[in-house]
Amino acid sequence: MRESYATWSLLIEPGDQIAGYLRKQLGVEKSLEILRQRISARELAVELPEDNFLPPKHLETLQESLECYWRRLDTVNLDKSLSLLSQQGGFLLTPESECWPKALADLSNAEPPALWIIGEPKTFCHSPSLAVVGSRIASDYGLGITRDLVRYSVSKQWSIISGGALGIDAMAHMTAIDSKGKTIAFMAGGLDRLYPKQNLELFELIQQNGALVSEMAPGVAPSRWRFLQRNRLIAALGKATVVVEASFRSGSINTAGHANELARPVGAIPGRIDSVRSAGCHRLIREGRAELISTPQQLSELMGFVEPEPEQLFRLTANQTRTLDAVGNTPVSIAEIATSAGLTIFEANQATSELQAQKLLVRNSFGWYKP
Repeated sequence: MRESYATWSLLIEPGDQIAGYLRKQLGVEKSLEILRQRISARELAVELPEDNFLPPKHLETLQESLECYWRRLDTVNLDKSLSLLSQQGGFLLTPESECWPKALADLSNAEPPALWIIGEPKTFCHSPSLAVVGSRIASDYGLGITRDLVRYSVSKQWSIISGGALGIDAMAHMTAIDSKGKTIAFMAGGLDRLYPKQNLELFELIQQNGALVSEMAPGVAPSRWRFLQRNRLIAALGKATVVVEASFRSGSINTAGHANELARPVGAIPGRIDSVRSAGCHRLIREGRAELISTPQQLSELMGFVEPEPEQLFRLTANQTRTLDAVGNTPVSIAEIATSAGLTIFEANQATSELQAQKLLVRNSFGWYKP
């Protein structure tokens, strides 16, 4: 079955809903076998359920798609593609794989049949993920904001997803790596055709700290359509998407659009009102397609997590405040808390228990940490 998914990946362009419909209705192996038999659209329609996706008037469209698949079927070389991937130390992920990202199912018929990956096999098991996108020609302001929000995200154990482009994307990936976090870069072409070339060193680092991913097989060149469709994967994999800087019309706005269609939360960072680089962010906010993000608490809320309200923190005792300040997102022992906060072991024990009752601290076998 793995080979069948991979073959479908070679036959179609990203986001092909007719191919996805056939796979879902007939199964990945049966649909491929029917394709190899060169069955016409009219004959194939008999095998399909009577619904509204492919009514009789669309048989012509189905036939055109089938003819496109047939042409590619005559030229694809699955063994060569898998060999190229193997030479790069990569692997193929399919919907039957243990770590296949379940969130991709929200793409319905546009769900890719396979993902070609170089990097850590269990990267997709690391969750949740925040998609960070923005302008290739970023300002110092945009780059600084990206550093701050990615550092905060990594401190919350969120992985960072982006598109590997220059500017905001590159800063998001690099900051995640520098902060010892996980990051995933989605490519628009085969993993032997990485783009842009200026980021090749960064791509090497991403492989070691996450993964490079593409729905296109090795040897396939990136193209405008593939970039635009690649964005739907970024939007689908992110629990939320944040646009840092974007012109009025841009790939980042396209990613936000995919997230809107998938009912994923979208946030946008405001900039100067006269900044061309922030015009797209302001557009998203004004049109009600994105939440304005200006604080870490708002970012957590966008991701579906509730930060402690300021009023709750003001009600803490001195020992509770010192204890909370001494604890981060990595578990620490009572002794470490007491030393850092300048408290006795008894005081630290009492304060951590009180903070646990208020759901401000959590304990596991390794120690205390913030949720």
